[in-house]
Amino acid sequence: MGANEDARSDARYEAAFATVDRDDFAAGPQRPPSAAALERTLRLLGARSGDRVLEIGTGSGYPAAVLSEIVGRHGDVVTTEADVDVASQARERLIASGRESRYGAGLINVTVLRREPSDVPAPPQLWDRVLLSAPVPLGRVPYAAVAGTRPGGVLVAQPSTEFATGPLVRFDVGSDGVATGTADPSSMERTIPRPTAPSRLDAMLGEVDVSHTTIDVANLVRHPGWRYAVAVAVPSCRYQDTVIVEDRPGLVLTDPMTSSWAHIEHGDGSDNYTVRQTGPRLLADEVLAAIRWYADRGAPPLESWTWEVSPDRQCVTIPG
Repeated sequence: MGANEDARSDARYEAAFATVDRDDFAAGPQRPPSAAALERTLRLLGARSGDRVLEIGTGSGYPAAVLSEIVGRHGDVVTTEADVDVASQARERLIASGRESRYGAGLINVTVLRREPSDVPAPPQLWDRVLLSAPVPLGRVPYAAVAGTRPGGVLVAQPSTEFATGPLVRFDVGSDGVATGTADPSSMERTIPRPTAPSRLDAMLGEVDVSHTTIDVANLVRHPGWRYAVAVAVPSCRYQDTVIVEDRPGLVLTDPMTSSWAHIEHGDGSDNYTVRQTGPRLLADEVLAAIRWYADRGAPPLESWTWEVSPDRQCVTIPG
């Protein structure tokens, strides 16, 4: 993209956000994303004038409204929402703003459909851009969204696990039907912990296995690369680092499927941290093994990982 095209694109994005009033989409339970967060996501998506864009997860309708301004009269935005009430409210807002394609006057280039995330509409022409607005479970990007995107098109998703949400990943769709992605460094702060509900900790303190480690796990998982490496390697595990056990601050791990839990003390200046765990899974051992594995590979940053979605598999490749 040349300098002149970059300038035109910047102007189009600035005009789109200036035209759409976020407050028009703020009523109701679905809060719109901040303008700054949405702009970062949409610039990663890279939609342009005349593009055909699919959004999976309408939410408040704010992203679709901004996209409608970016693609303009010669473009189309199709947005799908699983919740009937949410879809209806978003459609009403888009009708009121003159953007819903079946009603009113104005741009009328947005179509709201009530569909499950896995029920990806088959377009008469391939999509140029696909946005998965809500976090999607790691390994479950709907392949139909990739198959419906033209070669050279772009899909943006936020692969998430029980352990962490994010980061945003931009996938480029190849002519072989495989989407290859890289994480966006500017979205790394989105890899946040999922809250746990360790209601049984106090009752089970007498039944735990106690060991020690020299690894300061609580400090490491504050950093996105380490946190997401554990998220990928240890499925069905949540963490929270604000829980007190026996008056000791630490990191709590839980598995909602098996009721396994673990507590790893925060560092106190020593090189020895107490580990308590119980249940069918020894979660602390799994997390410590994942950390050692990632360290052995040189702890490559998230933006150096390769994400892939193909017809028969979805994977993340960590270099090293």
